[in-house]
Formats: sequence, structure tokens, C-alpha cells
Amino acid sequence: MNDDVQGALREMARSIGALESTVKTLTATWQQQEQSASQGRRDLHQKVDGLRNEVSAKVDGMRGEITAMGTQLAHAIKDISEMKPVVEAVETVKQQAVGAGRLSVWLYRLAVVASGGAAWVVVNYLKINVAIK
Repeated sequence: MNDDVQGALREMARSIGALESTVKTLTATWQQQEQSASQGRRDLHQKVDGLRNEVSAKVDGMRGEITAMGTQLAHAIKDISEMKPVVEAVETVKQQAVGAGRLSVWLYRLAVVASGGAAWVVVNYLKINVAIK
């Protein structure tokens, strides 16, 4: 073989060696990046699972509280419905008492006027002599 061919073969061998080195470097870099990405995905999934569990626990706790509040609300509605007729009866009696109070005031005024009128009639139209002995 002549020197030109040998030189070309050596140049080709160096190029192939450099190419092989570049491919190995790229392969190693890709493997490292894939491992880093896999670890990142694993960490992300663990965080999401933790958050999901935390939210699920809180929702379960809230579900119990809402059920308890629903029960309390049902009892309160029942108590209010039982109290409503009593409150209405008390309001009626209160209004009657107010009316009776006002009537008694007017009857008192009428009695005062009537007694004054009766005294006036007695004094002006009846001549009663009272003698003190």
C-alpha cells in the first residue's frame, strides 16, 4: 500500500476514533440525564402521592364534620318547628295582655270621668243638707 492510502486510512481511523469517543460521551451524558430525569419523576410522584394522601385525609375529616353538622341542623330544624307554635301562642297572649292593659287604662279614665260626673250631678242637682251635730 502506498503512503497516501496509509495516510488516508490513519486519518479515517482517527476520525472513527473521535467519532467513537463522541458517541460514548453522548451515550454517557444521555444515561446520566435519563437517571436524573427518572429520579426527578420519582420524586415528583412521591410528592404528588403525599399530597393526594394529605388531601384525602382532610376530605375524610371534613366529611365527618359535615355529617355531624347536618345532624345538628336537622335537630335544630326539628326543635324550631316544635317551638314555633309555642312562640306564636306567647305572641298572641302578649298582644292580648297589651290590649287588656290599654282597655284597663281607658276603663279607669271612664270610671274617673263617670265618678266626677256623678259627683257634679249630686252637687248641682240634688240638694243634700248635711248637718253636723
